[in-house]
Amino acid sequence: MRVLLINSNRKGDLLAAPPIGLCYVAEAARDAGHEVKVFDLCFSGNDPRRTLSRAIESYVPEIIGISIRNIDNANMLYPVPYFPEVVRLMNYIKEITKVPIVLGGSGASLMPEEVLHECPADYIVVSDGEKSFNELLRSIEKGEKPWNIPGVGMFFEEKFHLTKPQHSAFTCRPPALGEWIDVRPYQKLGGSYSIQSKRGCRQRCIYCTYNQLLEGNKMRLRPASDVVDEIDEALHRYSQKSFEFVDAVFNDPLEHSVAILEEIIRKPWKAQFTAMGVSPRHLDHKYLDLMWKAGFRSIMVTPESAAEDMISSYGKGFCREDIIEAAEALGKSSFAAWWFFLIGGPGETNDTLQESLDFVRLHLVKRGRSVTNVANFFMGVRLYPGTMLWDTALEEGLISAGVNPLRMLWYMSGRLDLDRAIRQMVDAASRCPEIYLGFDEWVLALSRVAAIVFRLLKLPHPYWRHFPAINRFALNLSKLVKTYGTSDIAPRLRAVLEKQQFADETGGAG
Repeated sequence: MRVLLINSNRKGDLLAAPPIGLCYVAEAARDAGHEVKVFDLCFSGNDPRRTLSRAIESYVPEIIGISIRNIDNANMLYPVPYFPEVVRLMNYIKEITKVPIVLGGSGASLMPEEVLHECPADYIVVSDGEKSFNELLRSIEKGEKPWNIPGVGMFFEEKFHLTKPQHSAFTCRPPALGEWIDVRPYQKLGGSYSIQSKRGCRQRCIYCTYNQLLEGNKMRLRPASDVVDEIDEALHRYSQKSFEFVDAVFNDPLEHSVAILEEIIRKPWKAQFTAMGVSPRHLDHKYLDLMWKAGFRSIMVTPESAAEDMISSYGKGFCREDIIEAAEALGKSSFAAWWFFLIGGPGETNDTLQESLDFVRLHLVKRGRSVTNVANFFMGVRLYPGTMLWDTALEEGLISAGVNPLRMLWYMSGRLDLDRAIRQMVDAASRCPEIYLGFDEWVLALSRVAAIVFRLLKLPHPYWRHFPAINRFALNLSKLVKTYGTSDIAPRLRAVLEKQQFADETGGAG
């Protein structure tokens, strides 16, 4: 069959991510004998319909697959829903072609029934898509209903039917990203070539979806030699020099990541690496030295809090001492580290918030050291069905039983004085260039311009490592940074929480 796969993600800023999952599905479909083309909408301009129409008319697909990466931007104060644009895109596709349409991607897997109910698609593929999508193609070719294909959902007689996905071994052939999409726009924004070394997450974070429908809690590891062979091929075939590991937690299991690092070190070539998810546990001098020798120059660390009570509440699987030891080890290195903190989870108080802010001041401030830290604080924890936090929110009455999960729904601790919390955060950020606040996400709209400047100045990747220097300059220039426009933040947060308590199943995704 002629298969057209579309990346619907249009987030073309500093955080733009190549559609690695879609490319895995494309590779598997081609290996199964299908003719496959990937159409990436990320950098297709304000109205992608014209270019998409030409692609459909010229390619004449027999089936169309659409990947949904995110439902929204998960920002409580500056909410940007992505899903309505996907629905509009789907409606347009339905106007110009009558071929079957299949939804997939992480966003679709989060709430498959609700997503398929809102979208005029025929089927939805949940979790791993390579095997399920190929079986669905065979079923469609034979004119059969795909009743029992694991991971495939559909509506029949107005009832949603989903066969539970099977998280099989991660043995599918990795895609050559440069063959399926144009990676240059991502590189210009400071992005890297995506590498996935494992699937599954055995962590028990109460807010996270990875260990549920997305990837499951069983670890499915690729052999270290296979992972490094993929890097080797990309480096020589596409002249790639920068790579990002997109595993949920790169250093878990520790021995698997160590095997990958040692395999890279044995290679004669040199490349630069980063990892989007690193646990502070075991992030000591020995491990960091191994990462540095392998070519890692930056990492993203996800403690979510530096308060012992909150670390336990979030179910992170490590302790405050692990975070401090990781910070001290990083402080003696030349790494760039982006730390993420979630403010407002169960049990959060102004005292636990202050513990996290003090941690940054005591352990992440540069003070003449070569390490570069960025501490990103986000207010509110996004709620997703199937997580433990979703059940907690139901029990506490933050959401109602019939609420549509396509809404942007949030957990915020009732023990947190929001007015005081905003003052705490703004005060800390105004004195500490390492701190970035989640309610400043609007600045990402300027990231394309910033990326051009960074590229002209030949500054090293990733570009986020330069945030503290920019912030320090702005602080010296004006004391208004981080303090303007914050007086209405606490009332807006309360308004969001009040509104969602009265939301019901009639609400859409907007």
